[in-house]
Amino acid sequence: MLRNEHYQDDIMYITQLTRNVLSLLGVWPSFNRKKSIGERAWKFLLISVSYILLYCVLIPGLLFWLIEKRTRVRVQTIPLIFYGFMATGKYSILVLSEGRIRRCLKHIEEDWKILISMEARDTMIESAKIGRRLVTLCAAFMYGSGLSFRSILPFAKGKIVTAQNVTIKPLPCPAYLFSFDIQVSPVYETVFAIQFLSGIVTYSITIGVCGLAAVFVMHACGQLKILVNLMRNLVEVQWEENQELDKKLAAMVEHQIRIRK
Repeated sequence: MLRNEHYQDDIMYITQLTRNVLSLLGVWPSFNRKKSIGERAWKFLLISVSYILLYCVLIPGLLFWLIEKRTRVRVQTIPLIFYGFMATGKYSILVLSEGRIRRCLKHIEEDWKILISMEARDTMIESAKIGRRLVTLCAAFMYGSGLSFRSILPFAKGKIVTAQNVTIKPLPCPAYLFSFDIQVSPVYETVFAIQFLSGIVTYSITIGVCGLAAVFVMHACGQLKILVNLMRNLVEVQWEENQELDKKLAAMVEHQIRIRK
């Protein structure tokens, strides 16, 4: 067994994008359990702002759906409402699962800290690069398409003039704010900005979930490749001493048990 002196750099490399996204949402677990008051306050602020932005789109959208009389418009609004509920649910799961995410990351850190061989590190890095590409692709797709929907598409539609000669400026998401007229400045600009920022939070949640899945799955794939190499080496090499064979077999069994954990 070899000690990897660069394991911290390796962990930073494989979790870079996911860590940045989840840190923006305030749900990236800290390995230091004794956090300072400032860190706790900042984390609480990020989580509170994220929830506020999510609900600032979800609740007005739900009110709009309840008061809307046109069936076609109500049907078109349902996917946006469901997506908002799903994003809020996923974010709540991330907040409540901080401890379990920390344990998984600790497990990965231990795998990087103690290596079977340098070839094993190369195998793990190769799998980690695939995970980084998947997260990058997910981020490009979500931010590119999602933020375009919340910024470019409303302007591309242009203003709508009704038969009553009333000009309606489109919003990224439907909303109803009781006595507030959304079409009047600066209410319209404020609602538009809130929905745009809410979109950043919503898409960051999806990217963060996909990023965690990619990091964990590709790490498991790397460990399985190492196990396959150990098994192949055990079969192909001609062993002269049973003691050395027993050590290799024990290392292979221990590695398999650790993967199952």
